[in-house]
Amino acid sequence: MESGQLQRRLGLTSAVSITVGAVIGSGIFLKPLKVAQALPSEWAIYAMWVGLGLVCLFGAFAYAELGAMLPEAGGQYAFLREGWGRFVGFLYGWTFFWVINAGTVAALALGFADNLLPLFLDPERVAAEKADPGLSLGIAVAMILVLALVNHFGVVLGALVQNLSTFAKVGALGLLVVGGLFAAGGGDAGTGAAASVEAAGGEWTMAGVVAAFMGIFWAYEGWYQMPFNAAELKRPERNLPLGLIGGMVILIVVYLFVNWTYLSAVPYEEMRAMGSDTADTYVATLTVERIFSPRLAGYLTLLIAISIFGAANPNMLSSPRAFYAMGQDGLVPHALTRVSARWGTPTVAIWVQAVVGVLLVVTLRGFHDVTAFVVFGAFLFYALTVAAVYVLRRRRPDAPRPYRCTGYPFTPAVFIAVALAFIAAVLRDPDERRNALIGLGIIATGVPWYLLWNALRRPSVG
Repeated sequence: MESGQLQRRLGLTSAVSITVGAVIGSGIFLKPLKVAQALPSEWAIYAMWVGLGLVCLFGAFAYAELGAMLPEAGGQYAFLREGWGRFVGFLYGWTFFWVINAGTVAALALGFADNLLPLFLDPERVAAEKADPGLSLGIAVAMILVLALVNHFGVVLGALVQNLSTFAKVGALGLLVVGGLFAAGGGDAGTGAAASVEAAGGEWTMAGVVAAFMGIFWAYEGWYQMPFNAAELKRPERNLPLGLIGGMVILIVVYLFVNWTYLSAVPYEEMRAMGSDTADTYVATLTVERIFSPRLAGYLTLLIAISIFGAANPNMLSSPRAFYAMGQDGLVPHALTRVSARWGTPTVAIWVQAVVGVLLVVTLRGFHDVTAFVVFGAFLFYALTVAAVYVLRRRRPDAPRPYRCTGYPFTPAVFIAVALAFIAAVLRDPDERRNALIGLGIIATGVPWYLLWNALRRPSVG
């Protein structure tokens, strides 16, 4: 079959939409309760959400320079390869394939099914599905296959789905915030509901900081996705930096106001008093009930399902471009470089990743929070990628840089310092260490594969 080339069809709107849509998934609905219970005060909640958002923005500054300098398919893989060599690039691609991307696709698909089923089944049937999943597994698999089909038939169609889902969920969150403003003005949100709750507070603890970091960084996870589509962006030297940085600014503002809405409707003291067995979505549900109505709160799961679907789409729209680039470099089977002559998409890479996601769904057989080793494994490579800005500035001082990292050398240094501190804290935390070591183990398994693959590809002498 004839192989085509990736085509530059994506504009600035799609670039911003990919950044925002890849990030807003389940995190903003599931994590606020755990974050509030991990931190000692309301101001600490705002400070952490905004502060860690700014840290991700500093990382986006570095990625924007690298992406504008290297406007090719592969995104973070290409940045690591150019900065640190083929071996480090391969280890990232290996981890991305098995954990960061495939694991996230599987978890999001299962989360999508969990939030969609309550709209169509009675509570008893939903409970039965959790005990013995059948229909939910089918819905999760179907979601992955639908996303693969959409992105198989052209990057423009995939971007259209991304734009629509992003506008829908940002619009819905905007309505929630506007409703919160009106309710706060009328003094209704949270009034009386928390009156009997005793003042609760806490102290800063290492375990609490790690838990908050995990939750918030998971809510921001996916901000790096858009550079994978660099080879399909129109005017990448302009649209890539604007898409990354503009998208991150939107995310920080949205998350700040949504958290304000939650805390206006469900005061901090009430959140702190909730038991550890409280459902992760309870704060979001209670907020909708108090601002709008209990009936409307019943449809919150639909919003979460749409949000998850939109967050999963970039894993098929953007991520397979990394495997395409690795195939071009001879680090994975060459078939992954095949681009449909008709649709202009890396179809083999898309379907291989879809198959791995389906296998993980069937293996997991229920929604498991993969945030621990996804976030941990990702941050190791985030730090290395941002550090590549320093390496390439020294190694290639005269290379064209349409965008230069804002705040260099300060902003990338802050990002690297926070990433390394986070990695060290996770390794020291007894509750999170196991997941971190699993992440390191998966990375380590890539070493023998790399050596074997290179040995098999080495031409024989004689």
